[in-house]
Amino acid sequence: MAKIKANSDQSRTLATLRDTLLPKLLSGELSVAGIESKLEAAS
Repeated sequence: MAKIKANSDQSRTLATLRDTLLPKLLSGELSVAGIESKLEAAS
């Protein structure tokens, strides 16, 4: 049951991120290149 709850929570989090980021990507407010460079710098 704990794994099901964790997966459900993660699914909600990912859906929220998708719903927040997708419109910004489509409008050009964010770029994939910019996100990739930030991810590389963070790791």
